[in-house]
Amino acid sequence: MPRPTSAREAVWSIRLKREIDEILEKEAKKRGISKNDLVKSIILDWAYRNGYNKVLHFNFRNTTITLWDFLLNQTVDITYTGDKRLFCEHCRTHNCGHVYYAVTSIPEVARKVRRGEIRVD
Repeated sequence: MPRPTSAREAVWSIRLKREIDEILEKEAKKRGISKNDLVKSIILDWAYRNGYNKVLHFNFRNTTITLWDFLLNQTVDITYTGDKRLFCEHCRTHNCGHVYYAVTSIPEVARKVRRGEIRVD
């Protein structure tokens, strides 16, 4: 059961098998984020892919796409890397709900994917 900490946040406590905790720890370390931020990123990714979050394309300039994420209530930058991939600066990964949104909902990005200018893994 969540404990409310403010009008906008709740704190959850869950029990995980050690193996799952180790997987989360390894992935969080790889991304350079905390396990807490990793779990939030995973939940947000699920929300984006299942229509529970609204994201607004805010700007696309040079090598950066800026989105407004309504669940986070903040902007999120996605950068175009030298290996033709998109990298989410918030989630610290090439594969998250923000990248999914950019590839599926921003026409210019979708065109670049079709032409092979952006690689999607």
